[in-house]
Amino acid sequence: MDAGKTITVAGFAAILIRKKVKNVRVTIVPPDGEVRVSAPRFYPEALIRAFLLERADWIRAHIEQVRSSHADEPRNYVSGETVRLFGQTLPLEVREHQKKNGVTLEPDRIVLSLRSESTPEKREAILNDWLRERLKAEIEHYLPLWSGLTGLVPDAWAVRDMTSRWGSCNTRTKKINLNLQLVRYPVICLEYVILHELAHLQVHGHGPDFKAILNAHMPDWKARKKLLNG
Repeated sequence: MDAGKTITVAGFAAILIRKKVKNVRVTIVPPDGEVRVSAPRFYPEALIRAFLLERADWIRAHIEQVRSSHADEPRNYVSGETVRLFGQTLPLEVREHQKKNGVTLEPDRIVLSLRSESTPEKREAILNDWLRERLKAEIEHYLPLWSGLTGLVPDAWAVRDMTSRWGSCNTRTKKINLNLQLVRYPVICLEYVILHELAHLQVHGHGPDFKAILNAHMPDWKARKKLLNG
C-alpha cells in the first residue's frame, strides 16, 4: 500500500491511498469524518476525482453523520484514539514509563510518551504543546511566503486556541493571531487563513477591496474556505 496524499474535491479533502485493489472505494472514518479513497495503483487521478465529485452529496452527508455521532465522546488520550494532523487522521499510541514526556510522529501513527501514569488533561496538554510546535513550523514557512507575494508583512504573530474564529488581525499593532485548531486541517486551509489575515493589514472589512486581494493571490480561496468550514 502506498502512503496517502491529500486531494481536494468539491470542498472536502480526501486521503488517496494507492494499493492492490480492483475498484475505487470511498470510506468515511470516525470520529472526525476523514474521507479515504482507495484506488488501484495506476488508476488515473482525474477519474478518481470524477468518482468523488459524483458522490459528493453522499460523502458530505456521511461526514456530518459521523462527526455528529462522535461529537460528545470524551477524550481520554489512550491508545486506539485518533489525532487529526494537517488533514490526516492518525491513530494514537500511548507508551507509559518512558524516559520523558513527549510526542513523536511515526509513518502511520502519533506516539505519546509518558514518564508515568497521568490524567487525560495532562496528556492533552502534552499533545497540544506538540501540535502547537508543528503548526508554528508551518506558519514560519508559509507566512513569509505569502508576505513576499502580497507585500503585506505583520509586525508580529502568535498561535492561540480560539473558539469562534480561525484568525484575527490587530490593524493598530499589525499583529495577527492564528487558531491552534488549524493544525488539524490541510495546509491549504492554513494558507487561506494566513492570506485572509494579511489582507486585513490593508483592508479592514470583507468588501470588494478585500476580496480583490484574495482573488488576485489565491483564486481558489472560496474552495479552501469551504473546506475549512465544512
